Amino acid sequence: MNDKPLVSILINNYNYENFLPEAIDSALSQTYSPVEIVVVDDGSKDNSREVINNYGGRIVSVFKKNGGQASAFNASFQASQGEIICFLDADDYYAGNKVSRIAELFIHNPDTGWIFHELDDVDTNRHHLEFPINQGVSECIFADLRENILKGHLLPRFPATSGLCFRRNILKQILPMPEQLLISADNFLRLATIYLSPGLLLPDKLAVHRIHGANLFEFRSDTAFKNAETNIKTSYYLKKKFPETKLFADRLYANAFGMLAGKTSFNRVFQIPESWEYIKNFSFGSFLKCSALMTYNYAKAVIS
Repeated sequence: MNDKPLVSILINNYNYENFLPEAIDSALSQTYSPVEIVVVDDGSKDNSREVINNYGGRIVSVFKKNGGQASAFNASFQASQGEIICFLDADDYYAGNKVSRIAELFIHNPDTGWIFHELDDVDTNRHHLEFPINQGVSECIFADLRENILKGHLLPRFPATSGLCFRRNILKQILPMPEQLLISADNFLRLATIYLSPGLLLPDKLAVHRIHGANLFEFRSDTAFKNAETNIKTSYYLKKKFPETKLFADRLYANAFGMLAGKTSFNRVFQIPESWEYIKNFSFGSFLKCSALMTYNYAKAVIS
């Protein structure tokens, strides 16, 4: 990597016309250069197209049919050229020094494939919010979590999409990703990346994460149950693409299976095609190991 690598900021938008200008403006206002900004509109039904078109040649615009978050990630990455990739949700925005800080860290840490930094959570009036569930690191940490994935161990908390930064050569091994991941596709990105490479966990709040009506569920006490269906899909596609992650994927699947079955029904779980496929490919030994986790999380969901 040279001393001034091109950084691509990938903004993925769906029906966020009111927030989108601030996201794009924050990307255009970075103190670092060179930067390219790729904005993918995932079939918005509001006036997002007009907002995007107003920026003309200052950004790379991609308009596509609605296909969900994973398909938007794939489209934005395909349209980009940067050696460093930074994601930005259309309802969030960057600090002015975000890209400069990230580029500097990648340049001076050549063995890292990713950098995940903290986010400043605010409400719609820009008032700072504190969530105990969202406490992150207090210092910059070199994190090699590959053994955790291989052995099926727990992982630390990671930030949402706008705190995720990658080297291009790492993302090329992951993308395109399964487009069945309509929401929370960032979790697949995080897990696949930390399986492939060590990285940095950074305490700097280099982006603002806006909490509003459409994404407030992220910090509810029942978030794990809300995410269970997506985690079933994530575990299936993670193990399918990277078989070495089997132990971690099995654990993720077992937790999600129990939670979703307990909150809804076993019939709901088996309506998910990926759940059937996962069960069919379980070895007898793997099923025995996971059944206790399934039962525990089922009981926990039922009584909660």
